[in-house]
Amino acid sequence: MCPPVGLPSVPSWGCPAPGPFVVKYGVNGKLLIIHTWECMVEANRRQLDPARRQTLRREVTHALREAILSGAYQPGAHLVEAEIAELMGVSHGPVREALRELEAEDLIVIEPHRGGFVKSFTADDIREIYSLRSLLETAMVQRSIERITEDDLIALDALIAQMRIAEAAENAEAEIELDLAFHSTLCALSGHRRMIEAWNRLAFPIRLFLTMAIPKHLSLHEAVESHIPIVEALRQRNAVAATKHMEAGVLAIGERIAIAMTPPAPVVALPDPLGEERGVR
Repeated sequence: MCPPVGLPSVPSWGCPAPGPFVVKYGVNGKLLIIHTWECMVEANRRQLDPARRQTLRREVTHALREAILSGAYQPGAHLVEAEIAELMGVSHGPVREALRELEAEDLIVIEPHRGGFVKSFTADDIREIYSLRSLLETAMVQRSIERITEDDLIALDALIAQMRIAEAAENAEAEIELDLAFHSTLCALSGHRRMIEAWNRLAFPIRLFLTMAIPKHLSLHEAVESHIPIVEALRQRNAVAATKHMEAGVLAIGERIAIAMTPPAPVVALPDPLGEERGVR
Protein backbone atom coordinates (compact mmCIF):
# COMPACT_ATOMS: atom_id res chain seq x y z
CA MET A 1 0.00 0.00 0.00
CA CYS A 2 1.47 3.34 -1.00
CA PRO A 3 0.31 6.89 -0.23
CA PRO A 4 -1.18 8.96 -3.09
CA VAL A 5 1.15 11.20 -5.05
CA GLY A 6 1.79 14.36 -3.07
CA LEU A 7 1.02 12.80 0.33
CA PRO A 8 4.35 12.08 2.04
CA SER A 9 4.62 10.17 5.28
CA VAL A 10 5.41 12.31 8.28
CA PRO A 11 8.95 11.88 9.66
CA SER A 12 9.23 10.42 13.14
CA TRP A 13 10.75 12.62 15.81
CA GLY A 14 13.83 12.21 17.99
CA CYS A 15 16.41 11.66 15.24
CA PRO A 16 19.59 13.78 15.17
CA ALA A 17 18.27 16.52 12.89
CA PRO A 18 15.35 17.35 10.62
CA GLY A 19 15.78 16.86 6.92
CA PRO A 20 14.68 14.97 3.81
CA PHE A 21 13.15 11.54 4.22
CA VAL A 22 11.89 8.71 2.09
CA VAL A 23 9.30 6.05 2.72
CA LYS A 24 9.79 2.31 2.62
CA TYR A 25 7.51 -0.55 3.57
CA GLY A 26 9.09 -3.29 5.63
CA VAL A 27 8.01 -6.78 6.62
CA ASN A 28 4.26 -7.34 6.21
CA GLY A 29 3.87 -3.84 4.83
CA LYS A 30 4.94 -2.23 8.13
CA LEU A 31 5.45 1.48 7.44
CA LEU A 32 9.00 2.65 8.11
CA ILE A 33 10.50 6.13 7.83
CA ILE A 34 14.08 6.14 6.58
CA HIS A 35 15.89 9.46 6.93
CA THR A 36 18.81 10.41 4.70
CA TRP A 37 21.14 10.43 7.73
CA GLU A 38 20.32 6.70 8.07
CA CYS A 39 18.18 6.95 11.20
CA MET A 40 15.42 4.35 10.85
CA VAL A 41 12.56 4.02 13.31
CA GLU A 42 9.04 2.68 13.28
CA ALA A 43 6.71 5.58 12.52
CA ASN A 44 4.24 5.02 15.34
CA ARG A 45 6.61 3.75 18.05
CA ARG A 46 6.91 6.87 20.21
CA GLN A 47 4.48 8.48 22.59
CA LEU A 48 4.32 12.17 21.73
CA ASP A 49 4.47 14.90 24.35
CA PRO A 50 2.24 18.00 23.75
CA ALA A 51 4.96 19.96 21.91
CA ARG A 52 5.74 17.07 19.59
CA ARG A 53 2.03 16.46 19.05
CA GLN A 54 1.56 20.05 17.88
CA THR A 55 4.51 19.71 15.52
CA LEU A 56 3.11 16.45 14.18
CA ARG A 57 -0.31 18.03 13.67
CA ARG A 58 1.29 20.81 11.61
CA GLU A 59 3.18 18.26 9.51
CA VAL A 60 0.03 16.23 8.81
CA THR A 61 -1.95 19.38 8.00
CA HIS A 62 0.75 20.61 5.62
CA ALA A 63 1.00 17.25 3.84
CA LEU A 64 -2.77 16.95 3.38
CA ARG A 65 -3.11 20.59 2.31
CA GLU A 66 -0.39 20.18 -0.33
CA ALA A 67 -2.00 16.95 -1.57
CA ILE A 68 -5.32 18.76 -2.02
CA LEU A 69 -3.84 21.88 -3.61
CA SER A 70 -1.67 19.86 -5.99
CA GLY A 71 -4.62 17.78 -7.14
CA ALA A 72 -3.45 14.49 -5.61
CA TYR A 73 -6.82 14.52 -3.87
CA GLN A 74 -9.51 15.65 -6.29
CA PRO A 75 -12.74 17.49 -5.36
CA GLY A 76 -15.12 15.04 -3.71
CA ALA A 77 -12.33 12.68 -2.61
CA HIS A 78 -13.06 10.93 0.70
CA LEU A 79 -10.40 11.57 3.34
CA VAL A 80 -10.71 8.58 5.64
CA GLU A 81 -9.08 9.29 8.99
CA ALA A 82 -7.95 5.71 9.63
CA GLU A 83 -6.44 5.30 6.16
CA ILE A 84 -4.55 8.59 6.36
CA ALA A 85 -3.24 7.71 9.83
CA GLU A 86 -1.97 4.37 8.52
CA LEU A 87 -0.44 5.86 5.38
CA MET A 88 1.36 8.58 7.31
CA GLY A 89 2.37 6.41 10.22
CA VAL A 90 0.64 8.48 12.89
CA SER A 91 -2.18 8.08 15.38
CA HIS A 92 -5.72 9.25 14.63
CA GLY A 93 -5.45 12.37 16.82
CA PRO A 94 -3.16 14.49 14.60
CA VAL A 95 -5.14 13.48 11.50
CA ARG A 96 -8.44 14.46 13.14
CA GLU A 97 -6.99 17.83 14.16
CA ALA A 98 -5.55 18.37 10.67
CA LEU A 99 -8.93 17.69 9.06
CA ARG A 100 -10.59 20.26 11.33
CA GLU A 101 -7.98 22.83 10.35
CA LEU A 102 -8.47 22.12 6.66
CA GLU A 103 -12.22 22.53 7.13
CA ALA A 104 -11.58 25.96 8.68
CA GLU A 105 -9.49 26.80 5.58
CA ASP A 106 -12.51 25.94 3.38
CA LEU A 107 -10.67 23.13 1.61
CA ILE A 108 -12.73 20.21 2.92
CA VAL A 109 -16.12 19.51 4.48
CA ILE A 110 -16.56 17.11 7.39
CA GLU A 111 -19.74 15.05 7.48
CA PRO A 112 -20.83 13.38 10.74
CA HIS A 113 -19.99 9.65 10.88
CA ARG A 114 -18.46 9.81 7.38
CA GLY A 115 -15.33 11.92 7.68
CA GLY A 116 -13.81 14.56 5.44
CA PHE A 117 -14.35 15.20 1.76
CA VAL A 118 -12.35 17.53 -0.48
CA LYS A 119 -14.66 20.45 -1.15
CA SER A 120 -16.27 20.76 -4.55
CA PHE A 121 -16.71 24.45 -5.35
CA THR A 122 -19.52 25.71 -7.55
CA ALA A 123 -19.26 28.67 -9.92
CA ASP A 124 -21.21 30.74 -7.38
CA ASP A 125 -18.72 29.76 -4.65
CA ILE A 126 -15.86 30.98 -6.85
CA ARG A 127 -17.61 34.27 -7.63
CA GLU A 128 -18.32 34.86 -3.94
CA ILE A 129 -14.73 34.18 -2.93
CA TYR A 130 -13.32 36.41 -5.67
CA SER A 131 -15.76 39.23 -4.92
CA LEU A 132 -14.70 39.09 -1.26
CA ARG A 133 -11.07 38.99 -2.35
CA SER A 134 -11.67 42.09 -4.49
CA LEU A 135 -13.20 43.98 -1.57
CA LEU A 136 -10.30 43.08 0.71
CA GLU A 137 -7.53 43.81 -1.77
CA THR A 138 -8.91 47.12 -3.02
CA ALA A 139 -9.30 48.28 0.60
CA MET A 140 -5.75 47.21 1.40
CA VAL A 141 -4.37 48.91 -1.71
CA GLN A 142 -6.02 52.15 -0.60
CA ARG A 143 -4.39 51.80 2.81
CA SER A 144 -1.01 50.95 1.26
CA ILE A 145 -0.83 53.88 -1.15
CA GLU A 146 0.63 56.26 1.45
CA ARG A 147 2.73 53.62 3.17
CA ILE A 148 4.52 52.08 0.23
CA THR A 149 8.23 52.86 -0.17
CA GLU A 150 10.60 52.67 -3.09
CA ASP A 151 12.03 49.47 -1.63
CA ASP A 152 8.51 47.99 -1.55
CA LEU A 153 8.00 48.88 -5.22
CA ILE A 154 11.34 47.30 -6.10
CA ALA A 155 10.26 44.13 -4.28
CA LEU A 156 6.99 44.03 -6.23
CA ASP A 157 8.87 44.59 -9.51
CA ALA A 158 11.17 41.70 -8.58
CA LEU A 159 8.20 39.40 -8.02
CA ILE A 160 6.81 40.29 -11.46
CA ALA A 161 10.25 39.61 -12.99
CA GLN A 162 10.29 36.20 -11.33
CA MET A 163 6.78 35.53 -12.62
CA ARG A 164 8.03 36.20 -16.14
CA ILE A 165 10.85 33.71 -15.62
CA ALA A 166 8.30 31.14 -14.45
CA GLU A 167 6.14 31.96 -17.49
CA ALA A 168 9.08 31.45 -19.86
CA ALA A 169 9.80 28.12 -18.21
CA GLU A 170 6.07 27.21 -18.35
CA ASN A 171 6.24 26.59 -14.62
CA ALA A 172 2.64 27.14 -13.53
CA GLU A 173 3.25 26.07 -9.93
CA ALA A 174 6.02 28.64 -9.43
CA GLU A 175 3.97 31.36 -11.11
CA ILE A 176 1.01 30.70 -8.82
CA GLU A 177 3.19 30.89 -5.70
CA LEU A 178 4.74 34.17 -6.93
CA ASP A 179 1.29 35.55 -7.77
CA LEU A 180 0.09 34.87 -4.24
CA ALA A 181 3.33 36.30 -2.82
CA PHE A 182 2.70 39.52 -4.77
CA HIS A 183 -0.79 39.95 -3.34
CA SER A 184 0.31 38.86 0.12
CA THR A 185 3.02 41.55 0.05
CA LEU A 186 0.46 44.21 -0.84
CA CYS A 187 -1.81 42.99 1.95
CA ALA A 188 1.02 43.20 4.48
CA LEU A 189 1.73 46.80 3.44
CA SER A 190 -1.78 47.76 4.53
CA GLY A 191 -0.95 47.12 8.15
CA HIS A 192 -4.54 45.98 8.81
CA ARG A 193 -4.21 42.80 10.87
CA ARG A 194 -7.78 41.54 10.58
CA MET A 195 -8.00 42.10 6.83
CA ILE A 196 -4.68 40.30 6.43
CA GLU A 197 -6.02 37.35 8.45
CA ALA A 198 -9.15 37.26 6.29
CA TRP A 199 -7.06 37.32 3.11
CA ASN A 200 -4.82 34.52 4.41
CA ARG A 201 -7.88 32.30 4.89
CA LEU A 202 -8.97 33.00 1.31
CA ALA A 203 -5.51 32.24 -0.06
CA PHE A 204 -5.96 28.47 0.24
CA PRO A 205 -9.06 28.10 -1.99
CA ILE A 206 -7.67 30.79 -4.31
CA ARG A 207 -4.49 28.79 -4.78
CA LEU A 208 -6.63 25.73 -5.51
CA PHE A 209 -8.66 27.63 -8.14
CA LEU A 210 -5.51 28.95 -9.83
CA THR A 211 -3.99 25.46 -9.87
CA MET A 212 -7.13 24.15 -11.58
CA ALA A 213 -7.31 27.04 -14.07
CA ILE A 214 -3.67 27.66 -15.11
CA PRO A 215 -2.72 27.09 -17.87
CA LYS A 216 -5.79 25.27 -19.20
CA HIS A 217 -8.26 28.14 -18.79
CA LEU A 218 -6.00 31.07 -17.90
CA SER A 219 -2.66 31.64 -19.59
CA LEU A 220 0.50 32.28 -17.62
CA HIS A 221 1.02 35.45 -19.65
CA GLU A 222 -2.37 36.88 -18.65
CA ALA A 223 -1.77 36.05 -15.02
CA VAL A 224 1.63 37.80 -15.03
CA GLU A 225 0.75 40.93 -17.00
CA SER A 226 -2.32 41.75 -14.89
CA HIS A 227 0.00 42.87 -12.06
CA ILE A 228 1.93 45.53 -13.97
CA PRO A 229 -0.67 48.35 -14.06
CA ILE A 230 -1.23 47.91 -10.31
CA VAL A 231 2.44 48.57 -9.55
CA GLU A 232 2.57 51.52 -11.96
CA ALA A 233 -0.42 53.13 -10.27
CA LEU A 234 1.16 52.56 -6.85
CA ARG A 235 4.39 54.13 -8.08
CA GLN A 236 2.43 57.23 -9.10
CA ARG A 237 0.55 57.22 -5.76
CA ASN A 238 -2.68 57.08 -7.76
CA ALA A 239 -5.14 55.39 -5.42
CA VAL A 240 -8.04 55.54 -7.87
CA ALA A 241 -6.11 53.83 -10.67
CA ALA A 242 -4.53 51.26 -8.34
CA THR A 243 -7.94 50.34 -6.92
CA LYS A 244 -9.48 50.18 -10.38
CA HIS A 245 -6.78 47.87 -11.77
CA MET A 246 -6.88 45.63 -8.70
CA GLU A 247 -10.66 45.28 -8.76
CA ALA A 248 -10.83 44.71 -12.51
CA GLY A 249 -8.02 42.16 -12.49
CA VAL A 250 -9.31 40.13 -9.55
CA LEU A 251 -12.95 40.04 -10.70
CA ALA A 252 -12.05 39.26 -14.32
CA ILE A 253 -9.87 36.30 -13.33
CA GLY A 254 -12.50 35.08 -10.87
CA GLU A 255 -15.16 35.17 -13.58
CA ARG A 256 -12.90 33.32 -16.02
CA ILE A 257 -12.32 30.58 -13.46
CA ALA A 258 -16.03 30.40 -12.55
CA ILE A 259 -17.03 29.99 -16.20
CA ALA A 260 -14.30 27.41 -16.78
CA MET A 261 -15.38 25.40 -13.74
CA THR A 262 -19.09 25.44 -14.70
CA PRO A 263 -20.09 22.01 -16.02
CA PRO A 264 -21.67 22.04 -19.48
CA ALA A 265 -25.43 21.88 -19.61
CA PRO A 266 -26.79 18.44 -20.50
CA VAL A 267 -27.83 17.99 -24.10
CA VAL A 268 -31.57 17.38 -24.37
CA ALA A 269 -32.79 15.64 -27.50
CA LEU A 270 -35.67 17.55 -29.11
CA PRO A 271 -38.61 15.64 -30.57
CA ASP A 272 -38.56 15.26 -34.31
CA PRO A 273 -41.72 16.95 -35.66
CA LEU A 274 -41.45 14.90 -38.86
CA GLY A 275 -40.97 11.63 -37.04
CA GLU A 276 -44.44 10.27 -37.69
CA GLU A 277 -44.26 11.17 -41.39
CA ARG A 278 -40.96 9.28 -41.61
CA GLY A 279 -42.54 6.24 -40.02
CA VAL A 280 -40.83 6.74 -36.67
CA ARG A 281 -43.01 5.62 -33.74
